Amino acid sequence: MILRTLIISSALIGVLTGLSACASGPLGTPYNAYPVQQPRPGQGQYVRPAYLNPSPTPRIQAVDACQSQLFQRLLGQHEGAIFIAGLPGTKRVIKPATLEYTDDSFVPGIDEDPPFLEVRDYLPQQSLYAPSIRTVDNRIALGPPDEDRLTIELDEEGYVQTINCG
Repeated sequence: MILRTLIISSALIGVLTGLSACASGPLGTPYNAYPVQQPRPGQGQYVRPAYLNPSPTPRIQAVDACQSQLFQRLLGQHEGAIFIAGLPGTKRVIKPATLEYTDDSFVPGIDEDPPFLEVRDYLPQQSLYAPSIRTVDNRIALGPPDEDRLTIELDEEGYVQTINCG
């Protein structure tokens, strides 16, 4: 009987010790809750970097019908390094031309543009080695611009100066 009383009293002491440890905070607070820490303004708050903010996907302008903006990296390249047949749609390559006779109306270094141009027109999916339409023409006689045609203008040595639609 004494052993039984001793076991019950030790169990009761253990339970009361456990309950007193759980209820050590003020009345109404959860078990051993730490005091709520109030952070200073801006402390511990995640600040999203600006480069992670959503932004609209850049796209080509609607006025760029021939997608000339995609080929701006060709500026400064020699025409021999460009695979013209791989460019989409109709293409026109314009290069300053010289004629066999002398033209006294054009003074090099004073006039901005040479009066005659070598113009090569390529059709869509035309093989590079197929004959192209090659003409030597006056700049005025080029005709109206075609917004669906990619126009590549070269300098005298064959390097790309401008790429645009027209």
